[in-house]
Amino acid sequence: MLKKISVTAAVIALGLSTLSGCSSGKLSTEETCALLVDKATELSLAEKTDSSVRALLEGDDASFKSAMEEVTALLQEAADKTDDKKLADGLQVSIDQNNQMIESLTDDDLTLMEKIAKSQDTNTTEDSEKMGYVNTACPGLAELGQ
Repeated sequence: MLKKISVTAAVIALGLSTLSGCSSGKLSTEETCALLVDKATELSLAEKTDSSVRALLEGDDASFKSAMEEVTALLQEAADKTDDKKLADGLQVSIDQNNQMIESLTDDDLTLMEKIAKSQDTNTTEDSEKMGYVNTACPGLAELGQ
């Protein structure tokens, strides 16, 4: 279960990397994916996300929340800049899931197992399909999340 959260968080984190180098015009699918992969690698996002998940498991909600909010901001920038509507929709699902994960996993009224269960209850079939498109369009993201 924890590995799934870590992998999900890593994929989300990879998305955040895309935004820092974007120009004012819309980006093609390939350009958006290249930015995501390049920036994720440059910023060591997989490691950063992994570290924040470990911190969360040790009770440090603030580090996790901070890292995931950074991811959310970057994903939003990428979604706003891509000309691929399906990719933008998939990134938006990631943003929504990320926000729900932040809320669930930083809820002080829940046990760790309750937090994990709550954070995993948010994925619909439609969301999975949209995220599937992101993984198909940007296969390099999956490689970085391993």
